[in-house]
Amino acid sequence: MSSTRHVEYILLAEFDIDKGASLQYQYPTTTGTDEHILSELMLPDGAHLRAEDWTIFCLNQKTPDEDVEEVVSPKKPLLYVLNLVRTKHDVTARRGARVKAMAICTKHQYLHIYKPVLLLAMEKYFENPCLEILESLYEAVNSMDLSRMPKFTWHERQILRASDNKSMFEEMFVDQPENMEDINILEDTGRSYVHVGKEKLATYAKDRHFFETKLEYDGIKLPIKIPLTVNPEEVGDFSVIKLITTFTPSTPSPGSPNPHHPHLDSCGAYTHPIMLLLNALLTQKRVVFLGYGHPSGEVANYVLAACAIGSGCGTVLTGFTERAFPYTNLTSVDDLLKCKGFIAGVTNPTYEEHTSWWDVLCNISTGKITVSKDIEGAIVSNGRKQSLAQSVMEDTQHSNIRSSSIVSSYHHKHIHLLQDEKKDNDHEFMQDVLSAIQAHYGETSIRARFQDYVFRFVRLASVYEEQIYHHTKIGYNTADFPLGCGPVFQDELTKQRELNANANRIEGWRQTISYQYYQQELAYWAEHSCIKHLDIYRQISKFKKLRQIPDTELAAIYQSFLDNIVTHRQMIEFLSYLPQNQGGLMPLGLGLFHSNPLIRQKTVELFRRLERSPIGVKFVQNLSRFQRIAYERHISLSE
Repeated sequence: MSSTRHVEYILLAEFDIDKGASLQYQYPTTTGTDEHILSELMLPDGAHLRAEDWTIFCLNQKTPDEDVEEVVSPKKPLLYVLNLVRTKHDVTARRGARVKAMAICTKHQYLHIYKPVLLLAMEKYFENPCLEILESLYEAVNSMDLSRMPKFTWHERQILRASDNKSMFEEMFVDQPENMEDINILEDTGRSYVHVGKEKLATYAKDRHFFETKLEYDGIKLPIKIPLTVNPEEVGDFSVIKLITTFTPSTPSPGSPNPHHPHLDSCGAYTHPIMLLLNALLTQKRVVFLGYGHPSGEVANYVLAACAIGSGCGTVLTGFTERAFPYTNLTSVDDLLKCKGFIAGVTNPTYEEHTSWWDVLCNISTGKITVSKDIEGAIVSNGRKQSLAQSVMEDTQHSNIRSSSIVSSYHHKHIHLLQDEKKDNDHEFMQDVLSAIQAHYGETSIRARFQDYVFRFVRLASVYEEQIYHHTKIGYNTADFPLGCGPVFQDELTKQRELNANANRIEGWRQTISYQYYQQELAYWAEHSCIKHLDIYRQISKFKKLRQIPDTELAAIYQSFLDNIVTHRQMIEFLSYLPQNQGGLMPLGLGLFHSNPLIRQKTVELFRRLERSPIGVKFVQNLSRFQRIAYERHISLSE
């Protein structure tokens, strides 16, 4: 058995016609969760109507009562439970069928890899119902060898996730004696590393987005592919595309029948249902997915997909999966209501009738999203400002803006433009997402769009706090960044309009647990980042968003890249902000055609620097043919 446990517990529940759902076994010890609750979760409503159903739920989630106990008792790790329910017709059994459920409790987010072995174990248990089946399953799953599985950093994972290159980070699957992180890529060792293990690498032809291993159970060797690009807050094998298509109306709606709420209606009555759901997640509203007559596993996947988009697919915010109840029922409703801002999946239609239990209900059968008539109104945290959205407008009109004509124009047109601005920003985002889905873009590309959207939202929130409260804990000190930090705007008018359009939901987000977590995480990032005093994301955004950048500023940006990309670790951090599924180096490659020879020179120097890294060289090779020819021509001229 492996020294590290992959699975903590194996559970077995059965349905007894006299006792109802009952938990038969917990192996190797008890979980600490109430047995009645466990059995009800393992045998969901309507499970007997299907031959097979998969359910996902969580253990050891936070509730307000537990927060007090954490001072004196250690925090239990959040466990993800993959549960298989099987119904077998048997004429000898009462009511003509036997219903059993077997579950695996693990800390791994990729719990779907255990489906094949769980199917085999369940089949064996039906043949011979005894504890030894659970024991052998526990030993088998914990004997799985993951010792050679590479452990990617956050930046490495984002590079791999956004790349279609199956050989990306191939060198990490080969034993290397040296530590890459501190290698200076300007020295010869950096270039020589490109060829290290080349003969070994040539023998592999595997997709390095996965780690391949085997799991042996009952003499059968099961091939296992573990995804290496899973971010925090991403659990299981859900589909964000399915979530979007289910709740996108087939015909555009002229308005929303839902009660107006400032945190939810970012586009007023024209808010797209997915944007309403995203706003509800960001502002920690109580969200329920109802799938009456649907398999509980299907409902659970909608909940997990919602957690992903709300968190920016695990790359921006956290605190969503700890509030997620992928499947729950009426038995657990009291515990559910203790959790602030829960995200729950249910199959019982009773939930729809109790509007006080939820703020937003997503009906999977109808594809409609409903806002509860009992939803609490927005709470303003700072008494100094009666209307924070209004205060942004006041600051816009009275702040010292360079061009007085902009202020005058903004003052007279504000009433007419604000609603259009609210509608345009989110409307354009959803149109981009829906167009990508119709063009058959993959799941990763769609998730990347929500990642960028949420990332810009939190950076916008830091600008908002500085303008309203004159300080922020979710941004950087501008004085420490010579080239600036924070989001990029085309002009001052655009900046103020975007702040005004987002003011209400920013205020809503500031009251949430994910906001508190983000403060802590940002402080950690600032301390551990290997590129200091340079906001890479902002500089790259300038290339993408601004129509014109002065030559002096452009040269300074390229020079700052050259000054800060010296070690392998810095190279990886830099490249993580240039995802290949969004063009990779394309924005920077425009410098190859600049009229200023100094900027062309610095662009070539930067790309040659990138080629000193085994990862950077793949980015350069991925340039468009047009930019690649221009780059090679500049190199030949310089030699």
